[in-house]
Amino acid sequence: MVLEFNLLEMTTILTGLNIAGLILALFFITLILSKKHKQVHDYLLSFFILLLGNFLVVKYVFQYDLYNSYPIIVYIDICYWVLLGPTLYIYTLVITRGENHLRINYLYTLIPAILVILCFSGYIFGTPTDLFNNWESPTMTVLIGRYIWFWNSPFFYLLTILAIRKHQKSIKDHFSYLKSVDLNWLYYLSHGFAIFILFLLVRGILYSVFGWEFPFGNYGISLVAVFMYIFGIGFYGYKQRGIFDNSTIIDDQNKIQNLPEISDMKDDRNHQSYQKSGLNNEEALQILSKLKSLMVKEEPYLESELHLSELAAMVDVSTHKLSQVINESLHKNFFDFVNEYRIEKVKDFLSNPGYNQLKIVSLAYDSGFSSKSTFYTLFKKSEGITPVEYRKKNQRLPT
Repeated sequence: MVLEFNLLEMTTILTGLNIAGLILALFFITLILSKKHKQVHDYLLSFFILLLGNFLVVKYVFQYDLYNSYPIIVYIDICYWVLLGPTLYIYTLVITRGENHLRINYLYTLIPAILVILCFSGYIFGTPTDLFNNWESPTMTVLIGRYIWFWNSPFFYLLTILAIRKHQKSIKDHFSYLKSVDLNWLYYLSHGFAIFILFLLVRGILYSVFGWEFPFGNYGISLVAVFMYIFGIGFYGYKQRGIFDNSTIIDDQNKIQNLPEISDMKDDRNHQSYQKSGLNNEEALQILSKLKSLMVKEEPYLESELHLSELAAMVDVSTHKLSQVINESLHKNFFDFVNEYRIEKVKDFLSNPGYNQLKIVSLAYDSGFSSKSTFYTLFKKSEGITPVEYRKKNQRLPT
């Protein structure tokens, strides 16, 4: 009696969690699509969350053996899983490239979906539920389709991680800050997606080899994982803006152009990327002198979200030449170059007893830092001691 009650209670909880997950998915989709200035990545994120919502619907139908009554679920099951990975990958590319359109070459991500449809065509255009009713004895074509169907999302997960890591290696050559542009949230959520995929794989192996299932099967754990995943990607994705929104640079003819995408840029510290820039030593010295004078007199580094294109406009050179000067003449990336000035500004504050009443983090923000953790990390790396220790050690008497 107690066991029956517990099972009934657990079933009620899981059903409630399923419904809550669907409501959460619909909430974030509505929230994202109600934004005033929607971009392509917003539509892609909404579609991705919709696919996650379809997962909840499919799992509910299969858990209670309802798919024979609703054959359309078979179509949904085939489509949502084969599209999850590609959608996440394209979403990542669009954000990191600052695009507000979809490239025609993104169509290659649909190749696995097309192959799956071809392999499953006998069921799709026949009796769809037979695809699962005859699961134990598939034809070679169906077996190939299953492998493509299952491994498609893991494959695009790997491509997503590579795209994010490539982006993270390049941002310090273009930005003086990391917050909101490093895509750490997407990196971690992508890993969460991988853990979920791995769980499904391990569960299948354990069941087929040892006949062992996780408590309450795959259904309960899947619901919890997807619920948390929808919340994470919906919350952070809603706040995420395109990396290069409203960014511009000035070219050699002083014409405004779109900022070149990071993913297509080589590491500016590789001198091969500057071989055709046409920058000679005399011009480089002039740019460097003008740059240093600007940094001291106008203190542009106090702008917490200063990026390369903005500074290049102030110096009146192209972003490419400014980047070359910083990398080759100073042997630094843009991030380190700007934040060294911010560190020096904080050091001036900390050395002056007149600012002792202010918290160190407030002084960091006044100096152009936008992240507490970034400030403390860079300060310790630069000075070898913490800001508190520096303040105690370098206090000077007021003049």
